[in-house]
Amino acid sequence: MQKMTAGRRKSKRNKLEIYATILEVIRLGTDRITRISYGVGVPLDRLNVMASDLCSFGLARKMADDEGTRYSITPRGSEFLDTYWKMKGFLEIMGDGEY
Repeated sequence: MQKMTAGRRKSKRNKLEIYATILEVIRLGTDRITRISYGVGVPLDRLNVMASDLCSFGLARKMADDEGTRYSITPRGSEFLDTYWKMKGFLEIMGDGEY
């Protein structure tokens, strides 16, 4: 299903795109789960599950401090993200705009 936004079609993001967006938001310096949620546009309950997935995949790291929980991207997460954006660019060039 697609949403209409200002006269344009906007396709639904798949899980891989959301994972990449979460990592990108973290890489850009947002480390608190609420702020990550705002940056990604995903509700907190769903984001918590996805952030746990990213940590279990070794792409992100969860750390606790006096102010709460923080997230950071791991070197493996940065490598994944760089590869993801390159592959997405290649697929767009080849005409497959679905990814």
